[in-house]
Amino acid sequence: MKAKIIWVLNNIEEIMGAIALALVVILLFAQVVSRAVFNQSIPVTEELSRFAFLWMVYIATSLAVKTRSHIRVTAQFKPFPVKVQNLFIMLGDAIWIVFNCVVVWYGIQLFISMTQFPLISPVLDWSVKWVFIIIPITFALQIIRIFQGYYLWFKDGATTPLIPAEGGD
Repeated sequence: MKAKIIWVLNNIEEIMGAIALALVVILLFAQVVSRAVFNQSIPVTEELSRFAFLWMVYIATSLAVKTRSHIRVTAQFKPFPVKVQNLFIMLGDAIWIVFNCVVVWYGIQLFISMTQFPLISPVLDWSVKWVFIIIPITFALQIIRIFQGYYLWFKDGATTPLIPAEGGD
């Protein structure tokens, strides 16, 4: 049981991203079929697919952090020794963590303000705060994944460069 929970926690971005992507594809397919075959649209599918797509995008940001496949300009660090390159990457990651903390803070503030002044989705009649809760969740998850990456890096001896090799390896 413990192994399954750990597996889910280690793969939460993949699981949630796959669910969100499947939901988007199924809903949009249903919308296309409905319009083409029945000449009628299904408003619920449009709104729900937008919400699922939004979640998918934010979840993908955390997945990119986990796999260290996010966009990062590193060409300026290549002339330096690996230790100096790693220091620059660590500095950049520290700034990134601070930025993520700010986004988490303001995401929570947004959620609170949407609790006090609700915004309701027109078709589903849902409080949109539940859609936007993904913002602080995924930015907090990015912070966790950054620290997790460093933990694994230090655990492995911290000798490899933090900058991926040429060719995306």
